[in-house]
Amino acid sequence: MVCPPAEPWKTITVLWEAIPSALAAAFSPSTLLIVAGLLGMKHPLRNATVFLITAATITLGVGFAVVEVLKTTSVDDSSKHPTVPPAIDLVIGLVILGFGLYVARRPPRAPKLKKKPEEREMRLLVVVGLGIVLGSPSPFYLASLHSIAKGHPDQAAVVFDVIVLAAIVLLMAELPIVYFAIAPERAAAALRAVNEWLARHGRVISLSAAAIVGTYFVINGIVGLV
Repeated sequence: MVCPPAEPWKTITVLWEAIPSALAAAFSPSTLLIVAGLLGMKHPLRNATVFLITAATITLGVGFAVVEVLKTTSVDDSSKHPTVPPAIDLVIGLVILGFGLYVARRPPRAPKLKKKPEEREMRLLVVVGLGIVLGSPSPFYLASLHSIAKGHPDQAAVVFDVIVLAAIVLLMAELPIVYFAIAPERAAAALRAVNEWLARHGRVISLSAAAIVGTYFVINGIVGLV
């Protein structure tokens, strides 16, 4: 079924609804840790840029595919316009809550200290592999894509929305790389400080985000099904 193009105001509204989930997806201490590690090795900008390009390619590809698939799940609602089944809201919410429960039950990992990382070199194939893994969709990113699909955007809006969401999701890779390109020494010091802060508080923030976003989608799904 081909969905009619959404009004511009509606497209903007659903994009704003998708941004909180994308911001939750952007909060990825593992991404920041990997980028910090790459920027501390030989050929820092080359490796970090390859990592970012790979992750962005996967993130964008998944984004376009998921939005198109979700749009095809639309069904008629009172013969007026198609709508994404509320059961998908419920499933996404439960997945996010399950993800939060998994993180809560997993024991925190102790940080591993490595000497002289600037003397180590990582093969590009490994960097690409890391980009593929970190570019894989998280439950939060899928939730933000689902919000976009509910607005029934036309093709131009899909391209714009997915690019915006992907840029948000990859912030923890983009910002350190840009900062390092401008001021390498200050960026390295800042990354160390941020990683130390995330080691203390990242778990609580991740769990809080999972609880809030997951509960929101579960309630949306239940209300839509009732």
